[in-house]
Amino acid sequence: MTTIYPSIPASSYPIGRSAADLMALKQQIDQLSSQLSSGRVGETFAELGASRSDSLSARAMLSALDGYDVGITSAQPRVQLISTSVAQISKSVVTLRNALVSNNPGPGASEALARDGLESTIAALNQQIGGRYVFGGREDRMPPVASAAVLLDGDSSDPAKPLAGLKALVAEQTRADRGDGTGRLAVSRPSPTSVQLREDADPGARANFGFTLAGAAVVSSSFATVSHSAGTIDGAVPQFAQAPLPSDRFRVVVNQPSGGQKTYDLSGADLADISSPANAASSLLALLGNGKIASVQSATPPGLQATFATGGTAGALTIDVARQPAVGDQLSIKLALRDGTTTTVTLQAQSRVDADSALDFAIGATLTETAQNISESLRRALARASDTVLAASSTVRATQDFFAGQSAPGLAARRIDFSAATPAYAQIASTSTVTWYRGEGSTAAPREAVVVQASSTSALAVGARANEDALRSALAGFASVAASGSGTTTAASTERSKSLASRALALLPTREAVDGITNDFGLAQAALSEAQSENKAIRAIHRTQLDRLESAPAEAVVAELVSLQNRLQASYQVTAMISKLSLVNYLR
Repeated sequence: MTTIYPSIPASSYPIGRSAADLMALKQQIDQLSSQLSSGRVGETFAELGASRSDSLSARAMLSALDGYDVGITSAQPRVQLISTSVAQISKSVVTLRNALVSNNPGPGASEALARDGLESTIAALNQQIGGRYVFGGREDRMPPVASAAVLLDGDSSDPAKPLAGLKALVAEQTRADRGDGTGRLAVSRPSPTSVQLREDADPGARANFGFTLAGAAVVSSSFATVSHSAGTIDGAVPQFAQAPLPSDRFRVVVNQPSGGQKTYDLSGADLADISSPANAASSLLALLGNGKIASVQSATPPGLQATFATGGTAGALTIDVARQPAVGDQLSIKLALRDGTTTTVTLQAQSRVDADSALDFAIGATLTETAQNISESLRRALARASDTVLAASSTVRATQDFFAGQSAPGLAARRIDFSAATPAYAQIASTSTVTWYRGEGSTAAPREAVVVQASSTSALAVGARANEDALRSALAGFASVAASGSGTTTAASTERSKSLASRALALLPTREAVDGITNDFGLAQAALSEAQSENKAIRAIHRTQLDRLESAPAEAVVAELVSLQNRLQASYQVTAMISKLSLVNYLR
């Protein structure tokens, strides 16, 4: 009997592996087709395989470069605006300096020119970009500098709390310095033939206001003998109401051995020992060294005060007329001012003089009459000096005090208290004075207020503040002349204008100081441009690397796709042939 074997079905043939190979080829073809249409190796980092870490690193660098460029792009207009503004200020400073040196404009014209320069400078310092004021440091949401009108004339927008401007401070300083009109020097007649000139008896006034005697008088011949007793000014003794904290601020003004005054803005952190009020006061004296305290100011706390425990000695000068002078004989007296300068009052003997002469004295019929004439002419000469040289000094000193004012407690502009018989600087910081600067008050470097990360290794500081020394000096120079109130042109106003011009020139910043700011931002502009170029080159490198890692070249993909399609076609044919195999077909 013949045994008939059943046919072997196709499914029983081991074609599983062939099917898996076909599916793998199909997946590769689908992947290549996707790469061909998208131009990319894959849509996920996982599809990049071993290249995914390099791709992530390149993308991170490109993202960082984008961030650097955003910072550079936003900083470039700021830097350019600051450079332009400072250049404008420098031009205004040069214009005023040239006018003051030549003294061509005259009193009224100089005042108008200074007012224009002040307004122009304030406008330059109040520039903004995108609502942020570039000269305000980190406090950039409001104009950093008060308007010229407020700065000079004060702010009465709140009737309940008006704020004094620079002109009010100039008036106070002038009043305190002039005293009775002779610069706080008293002229008397100790004997019928003598004239005496004596300093103010009050040690506080003598330490801060008016004239002092700079030495003995000089007589051109022997018509008079001169005796001089030099004055002494002891420093005031400081006392804290309570031990200052490291953050407590206070201001101390000292008379320097070389003449003039120097202002120190200090804090408790500057003192070696603040464990008690007494130790803090001792530390303050040690810190000041040879400087003698003339005035102090603080908030409460720490409640810093200073008193003149000993009055010192008021200087005196006595001129004793021994014989009648000849026409042309001179008497010269050198006077010292609290700004460190000196001036000389000179009187010349004449046979006849005008009743209001401040330059000559008349030779009298007797020695007593001559002494009387010297006394009267000396008063007029002192009044003239008070109205000219001393008034100019008062204007500049008040201007320096005004622009030293800060918003920090205890550091407002100094004000003068006239409530007592003798004026004195107020020891409690004023709350009724315009604060000219309203930006960031940090003691840190102004440039550090704004830092731009231009690259992974480069951070550029491009901050600016209107209270930088050179900019503040420019404002003070303009304001001192603008606030002088020279008025009509007279001999006295012309002399006062000349004296003020020399002092205002000293206030104005040097060209090098202003150029220093310009150079800072010129270098910053160049560094930003260089960083931008470097970032562009680095970006190109990483973009090329990323393209190499993630991009799928069409030519290579097409070639691979054709190869896979051929393999797939061949696999289909082989599979079809295998699927038809059976014992019957095999036996055939």
